[in-house]
Amino acid sequence: MALNIDMWLALSPRMRVLFWLISTLLGLLLVWWLVICPQQDVLARAIAEQAEQSQMRQTQWRKLRALAPPSEHPALPAVRAFSPLDFQAQDRQLIRWQPAQGGGELVLETRWQPVIETFQLLAERGMLIPAFSLIANEDMLHFTLELERDDDS
Repeated sequence: MALNIDMWLALSPRMRVLFWLISTLLGLLLVWWLVICPQQDVLARAIAEQAEQSQMRQTQWRKLRALAPPSEHPALPAVRAFSPLDFQAQDRQLIRWQPAQGGGELVLETRWQPVIETFQLLAERGMLIPAFSLIANEDMLHFTLELERDDDS
């Protein structure tokens, strides 16, 4: 059906405005029905999916928090202060202590067994041993240790 321009021009201006408003309204309704309505459905599904994922993340977070260790840090053993007199014992005799900046030289006369214990005692007191020497004498060992203070402790 071809539109006749004479028919349109024959209408009163009021009727032309009315037809124009009705056609615009029908066009907007068609656009809403074809474009906006499906987008609202997609948006509603996305919001529902986001809420579900958020709930899943909260559940997983609660499970992970239950696995976390307690927030209290275990107390580390305090490093005892170094004193060369601590190495005076029955099987270990202090011969000389030569202090130096951040360490010194410790010389002991000892038997074999206290040698291992000496290393443990020095570690407990925060001392590093960059060098040492063992020289066998008649029935004892001449044990010389070069010491440095461990700055990390």
